[in-house]
Formats: sequence, structure tokens, C-alpha cells
Amino acid sequence: MTKRVLVLGGGTGGFVASKALAEKAHKIGLDLEITLVTKDQYHEFQPLYADVAFGTASPDEVRAPIENMRRYGVKVVLDKVTKIDAANRKVSTAKSGDLSYDYLIVSLGVDYHWDKYPGLNKYGYHNYTLDGALELGKALSKFKGGRLAILVPEIPHRCGMYPYEAATQLAESFAKRGLNVQVTVYSPEPKPLNGLGPDISRVWQERMEKANVKFVSHKGLEEVKDKRIVFKGGEEEYDFLIKIPPSKLPEPLANSPGFRSPDPRWAPARPKDFRHPDYDDIFMVGEHSMPSAGLPTAGIPVHFAADFAVEQIMNELTGGYPVMGYAETMTCVGYFGTKGFAGTCELPFDERLGKRRLVCYTVSTSPIIRLMKEAFYKAWVASLK
Repeated sequence: MTKRVLVLGGGTGGFVASKALAEKAHKIGLDLEITLVTKDQYHEFQPLYADVAFGTASPDEVRAPIENMRRYGVKVVLDKVTKIDAANRKVSTAKSGDLSYDYLIVSLGVDYHWDKYPGLNKYGYHNYTLDGALELGKALSKFKGGRLAILVPEIPHRCGMYPYEAATQLAESFAKRGLNVQVTVYSPEPKPLNGLGPDISRVWQERMEKANVKFVSHKGLEEVKDKRIVFKGGEEEYDFLIKIPPSKLPEPLANSPGFRSPDPRWAPARPKDFRHPDYDDIFMVGEHSMPSAGLPTAGIPVHFAADFAVEQIMNELTGGYPVMGYAETMTCVGYFGTKGFAGTCELPFDERLGKRRLVCYTVSTSPIIRLMKEAFYKAWVASLK
């Protein structure tokens, strides 16, 4: 009898889960119907948005038509998910009606809560959408100097390393162009990348100091105004503002009973296996659930969570497919100014504490890491062209 797996979201988690399931099922002749539901026409590799803004990638290099997933044997439904009825194994959509499933993989990312703080939506630029990246790029090309602020209203946020990648890249680029620009990162973190431990934080602090990037730890954002940022306890002035969006639970999850954690920004997930706490047939592998699992809101944890979900589904359907488990180490790469950064985190699951322990350290800072990151990211998109 055909088993139905419904995958919600066409980003990293949805792409990885759908493709892996289809390939593994085909290899062993498993009768599996995989349906990917997304409102977006394109699979966009969002870590490359910054490259678009900074002029090292074109829009065509960061996206591919999501309907190309059909080549792997995945059904694609271009529609908006509106609600999940977990008790009855149904997902409601805007145009296609209700879709039933035997297993559900939820990877809807996060929404951006630009209206959470007064003025945040009105002032400044960002590259958290492709249109935003193009707008930021145009504005940066006209900027001739002054105070450039990178504002982090709250943590965790999508891709914790990004503000520091952007700050060091921009500072080094401005210096080479002979422009007088003071780049400052404003964040509620006590130190840069404090959540990844003292080693990674130290390395990034040293890089920022070398690039003349200032770091200011704020006590909470209150309001953004034209040329001014109002924090609890003080104000700061800027000439150019790059802003990081606060995270918000995606609307389909916010509208569905049982899909909101005590912290309303996030959806629930069991830290050990990423299943919904109340439903074993639902896997919560999007960024919306990473904080509930004790992990950063970034693509690498999502990628491994999607892989782990696939292994568990295959095991249950076949009765013997090997489950390798969630990766106990993961390496992230980033732009370290004009060079590259590679760091590794060990994250074994602690049965006594019921969560993962996160121990991170720097592996390398080298120009070759930057080339590796660019090549991997662009190849990812090219594989779907």
C-alpha cells in the first residue's frame, strides 16, 4: 500500500527531505508518494542573498524553479499552507483543499517580524529577501562614508554569524576603496557570537578589531528613527543602517493548535529526534523549531534534521533501514572579512539533561574556505537547474 509523505516548505529542509526520500525509496523499490507543498515558485538559497547585496553573485545564481523537484519523482504543489490538523492527519491549503498524509515533515522557516519595534520596518536596509538584497546593493553603491550600523534587535535570529560576516566584509571593502566608514554592530549579545563559545567569539572579536569594526552590546531595542537608534538606556546615531529581522512563527503554525512553543516565536520539537511532542508522525525540521531542539537557527542544523527525519521514516516503513542519527558534529563556514572561516560544533545528546550540549571551536581561517563556501552554495542551486 502506498505511503504518503507530505513535506511543507521549499527551502533547505524541504529540499533535502524530499530529494533524499525520493532517492532512497527509488533505490530499494519502496512505494512512497512524496508531495512538496510550497507557496514559492523558486527554491532560493538564502545564504547567498548577502553575496547578491555585496556584488559577488547574481539573482540567477541563488535560485532555481522548485518544480524541477519533479525530476526526482517528487510531486510539487505550488500553494500556501494555511493550517495543520495533526489529529486527523490533514493539511489545509489556500487553493488545493485538504491534503492527507501518513508522515508530515514541516520545514517552513521563519517569518520576519519587522513591525515588532517602532520604525524597524521603515528605516534601513536588509538582505533577508532577494528584493531586499538588490535594494541594499544599490544603496551601498551610493554610500560615500560615515557611520554604518548593523542592528541586531534580538537573538536568536536567522544565521547568527551573518552580522559579523557582513561587518568585516564591508569594513575591509570600504577601506580598500579609500572610504572613511565606521562599521558598528549593535547586538544584545554580550560578545560577538557569544552563544558559540569563547573560542569562536575570541577569533571573531580579533578579526573585527583588525578591521576596525566596533561592537556594542545593547540592553534592548526600543525604536528606530531616521539617523538614530533608541535603545533602553541610550541612543546611537547612524548614516546607513543594515537591519536584522526579529523572528516570527510562520502563520500556518501560528494558526494550528499545538504548534506554538511557550516562547511564541518558535514551534515545538523533541530535542532528540525532531518529532512533534504529541505526534510521532510529524517531524519539525525547520528553523522555526531549532531553538526548541537546542540548536541555532541556521541552514546546517536544518539540513541534518531533515536527513535524520528521512532516516527515521525509512526505518519505520522498511523495518530495517539504518538510522545514523543526528550528526554529533557539524562544521559551518562563513566569510571572515575577505577571507573564510570554518568552525566546528560538537553537539552530543545528553540523556540526563534531555538536550544537546554545544561545544564549538575554530578550525581554520583561510581564503580557501571562502572559495569552498562560494563553490558549495552555487553548486547547490545549480543542481536544481
